[in-house]
Amino acid sequence: MAKLSVELRLKLELAKRKKIQERLTMPPVVRIPADMTFTDWCIQLGRDGMKVDGLPFSLDDRPAMRFIYDLIPSDRESAFGKMLVMQKCAQVGFTVLEMLCSIYFALKWGPCKIGMYLPDMKLAGIKSTIRFMPILRTVPAAYSLLGDRGAGEGNVLTRTIGESHLHFMWTSGKAMTESIPLDVLSFDEVQEMTIEDMEKTRERLSASRVRYTVMGSTANWPDADINFWYKKGNQYRFHTKCPSCGDAHILDDYFPECIQFNDGSIAGAPVDDYVYVCRTCKGWLSDTQHGEWLPSSLGSNANITSVHYPQFLSPTISAREIIEAYQHATDLKNFFNRKLGKPYTDPTQVPINLEMLNECAAEGVKAGVVWRKHAKQTFMGVDNMGGFSCVLLAERLLDGRMAIIHAEAIYSINPWARLDELMEGYGVVVCVCEQLPNYDSAKQFAGRWQGRVFLVSSYTQIEDDMMRWGDAQVSKADRKTSSEHRDRYTLSLDQYKMMSWAFGRIARKTTVFPDPAGLVQEIDDKGVKVKKPILRDIVWHHFTKTALVTEKNEDEHKMRRKVVKIGIDPHFSFSYMLMCAAWCRSYGTTQFIMPTLGAANPDPIVEMKAQIQAMGTCGRCSSFDRETKLCSENFGLQVGEDDVGCGMFIAK
Repeated sequence: MAKLSVELRLKLELAKRKKIQERLTMPPVVRIPADMTFTDWCIQLGRDGMKVDGLPFSLDDRPAMRFIYDLIPSDRESAFGKMLVMQKCAQVGFTVLEMLCSIYFALKWGPCKIGMYLPDMKLAGIKSTIRFMPILRTVPAAYSLLGDRGAGEGNVLTRTIGESHLHFMWTSGKAMTESIPLDVLSFDEVQEMTIEDMEKTRERLSASRVRYTVMGSTANWPDADINFWYKKGNQYRFHTKCPSCGDAHILDDYFPECIQFNDGSIAGAPVDDYVYVCRTCKGWLSDTQHGEWLPSSLGSNANITSVHYPQFLSPTISAREIIEAYQHATDLKNFFNRKLGKPYTDPTQVPINLEMLNECAAEGVKAGVVWRKHAKQTFMGVDNMGGFSCVLLAERLLDGRMAIIHAEAIYSINPWARLDELMEGYGVVVCVCEQLPNYDSAKQFAGRWQGRVFLVSSYTQIEDDMMRWGDAQVSKADRKTSSEHRDRYTLSLDQYKMMSWAFGRIARKTTVFPDPAGLVQEIDDKGVKVKKPILRDIVWHHFTKTALVTEKNEDEHKMRRKVVKIGIDPHFSFSYMLMCAAWCRSYGTTQFIMPTLGAANPDPIVEMKAQIQAMGTCGRCSSFDRETKLCSENFGLQVGEDDVGCGMFIAK
């Protein structure tokens, strides 16, 4: 018995040594201990020679960033259903964090399916080849598990590490957001993604036992893209502690005062240079990363941890660089987004504000404009979505101004019956309607009101105009097509020009409103019907969430104009734009000159004639072509010789 015990002990000892030997020969990265955190794992890889963009990896000079690394979960239980959101400035290392945590999850939680999303296919391929693989090659143990070694390093868009799969994908394609089930999602460069596409993509996690999401991006618009998700979380912000007085402050809360030029009066700080200073005592903040992260809000979702990360916390960017970038900035939005990591609305890009709208309402009430249930000779704009349509109607006042007389949100998969009622009840002369997403139904609607309903067939950049009517000329192809199959009553719009002109009417107060609180409707608020004043709470809100942006297209080396939706899809902005297009069908785009009455001449007709004579008519303008009746300055629009001259009038 004793002999057997000795033999048994020898066998057990040999088996133990064999297991130890196997563990010693296993790649060290694969053996991530259960209690090893993501941060500790990354630090160890850095010590073992891992490189990022060709440089040794280290967090030694980035204690503020280490806090973000500590937020990455180390086990499935703490990761389940959670989300990490990083609203950041440019070039602080989020993409590196995201790639490393994907490798960490692949090794520790394998088999694990990870989706790494970018806005488009080109960026996904670049990230996989230029950013991800060079890091993986400096981690030999993980690299040795890379699948498909017979074919090099595997597929560019699908990397296999052991039993796990990393998919490099993009949100701009429908199939990309709705096919492969995943365990972990990461979103990089969220500023170029729509919230709708991200929400669709997150449904891929529904069947997973992990369901973890990490996302990060340079900030963009308020309440949109990354800022939308950031606000849902607890909104951690860094409080830099002053070594002199001990107070702690958030630097971007008092920028640019947080950076001062030291002429020698700031003790201990470099002389003749810009330095960070304390808000309380004005002392030198020698280390902006000395302090702590504190949440600033409970947020609306306890499962979302969100962090704001400005360039003040970067060890490679000086105070001088930041303040000089601010002083020389020609685009403040770009500065706030990429340097401060904060969303920003440039007032020059958002043409409509509440002050303007209230002034237009005051003008409308003064002119006797009221909400109408029936009318004649009106104009209608309809923005259609699946199961939801936004409608605006207007009539022309005697003084030539446009008066909004009805607004309505139609919640129905089949809105056409209600639109027929509006066409009849308001005597609509011209209606411009989106033809998508229900082209066939929209075409039938236009057919019932032939010549009065025009469908928007395309949004395109029109060089010499802002709209083109489909019935202006009949092509040879049209003549060969039977009349019932023709799309004659269509309209092509230059969206930027048309929206700019439409909003310009509000800025000039030639569009007026009735009492903003006078029309109350049931509005669907995330599935709950709530009664609200539709103009004040919905329509105007949409107007203020629409931006007109001109930016340089780096690929094509030319300026690009676009209409940007800020945080929401402002459907009523588009229905207003379409209604203005309907207005142009009858009245063109000439401006109406309102008479300014004075004590010397109280008669409005006499005064108006005098002002018209002083202003001039299109026929007397150097931009008017008598043969074509076109204005070369005003988008090439057709005008009459006796039309009142606009602000660009130059006498011949």
